Amino acid sequence: MKKKYQILGFILLVICSVIYDFQKPEKQLNIQKSASSYVILEGAFLKQGKYEFEGEKTIKNVIDEVGVLSNANLDALSKDRLLKDESVIYLPVYNNKCVSLNNATKEELMTLERVGEKTAQKIIDYRKKQPFTCIEDIMNVSGIGEKSYQRIRDYLCL
Repeated sequence: MKKKYQILGFILLVICSVIYDFQKPEKQLNIQKSASSYVILEGAFLKQGKYEFEGEKTIKNVIDEVGVLSNANLDALSKDRLLKDESVIYLPVYNNKCVSLNNATKEELMTLERVGEKTAQKIIDYRKKQPFTCIEDIMNVSGIGEKSYQRIRDYLCL
């Protein structure tokens, strides 16, 4: 009697396994979707927040598709730069006190809030090795982190 229940249980287990195996591929097919990338748009873009895209796009493509405010400082962005997935793109509004990261003198850089002589020299040394391609690159300079960048980003351009 005990052997009958064991055999019956085994047969039920095999039947359930076969049914489960046939259903499993359908669920996997539904889960697979095309992978898209996104960036976060901040500042003078007409549409702010998450911007999803597929393939490769440049900042110029985003500007053409999304649009910018009339007082946007387009000199703050390198329009030929490719978008990197999950990055933040900040476009400041035009400001008369804009300081060029690639062309400013040490004295002009020192007009930025909390940028002294040493930090200004570090910025100049950095741009001699490689030019700034976006204003966010200033965070690659030793001594300038996220908080400093947030404080001065409205006054930066390329």
